[in-house]
Amino acid sequence: MKLDRTRFGPAGFPMGCPKEEAFDYLYKLRLGAMEYQAVRRVPTKLDSLKKIGEKAKEKDVVLTIHAPYAINLASRDEEKLTKSIERLYLSAKAAEALGANHITFHPGYYSKRDPEEALRLAIEGLDGLVRRLKDENIRVELGPETTGKPSQLGSLDEVLRMAEEVDWVFPTIDFAHIHAREGGSIKGRDSYSRILDEIERRLGSLNGLVVHFTEVELTASGRGERMHHELGSGYGPDFGPLAIEMVERDVKWLVISESPLLEEDSLKMKKIYTRTLKKTRRK
Repeated sequence: MKLDRTRFGPAGFPMGCPKEEAFDYLYKLRLGAMEYQAVRRVPTKLDSLKKIGEKAKEKDVVLTIHAPYAINLASRDEEKLTKSIERLYLSAKAAEALGANHITFHPGYYSKRDPEEALRLAIEGLDGLVRRLKDENIRVELGPETTGKPSQLGSLDEVLRMAEEVDWVFPTIDFAHIHAREGGSIKGRDSYSRILDEIERRLGSLNGLVVHFTEVELTASGRGERMHHELGSGYGPDFGPLAIEMVERDVKWLVISESPLLEEDSLKMKKIYTRTLKKTRRK
């Protein structure tokens, strides 16, 4: 998505105020983004969504939307597959009303399919959906998210494949999920560099990424996410080295906090990023 600068914000309405005051509150905190959560169901009252979008725009808050969790683009059940595509379509309609042009979604599960077969099915579903959106002149960015469990469709390679093969697809990069899925793979700046180099090589640019970030506790097996934690919890990954990469690469991202502290950790990340930026400019 096109961004004027790197922006930070919470996954959902902030905790520190009533929903009606959310955008005034984010403006006072100097947070310029928010992910609208439609993870249980997609709102169908488009007029209400338009009002939310107008309030966000007035306060210079860029919105994205998270589609329902009940999406599986590789389901063996034809009805579930059809309903999954429909939920993504309805999310696109909701995003259009909100003025949000990026939809984050979990692609689904392998469902006892071969991973390559599951990926191919997801790509076919996305391609059909994009053709429908083009026919209806609904211009949104579909963002398959990197997922945190080995049973889920959504490795870094898989979401990049989706973006390479289908128009209007640009992945949501969740670093905690990559870290957990790969057994705690992000150890520092070199780990981030490896990931970012791969994204840039395959997509051509790092600008405009929608990024999710939190610290995450791994499952007992050591592969997969168990629980999100606040920044500074002692779990990985560490945001500091990523901030250095962001500054060095001069990127413009939308960074969404998925920690339990939402806007508090959005502010922490922004402060780390801003401090890193100032240090670099003084060199």
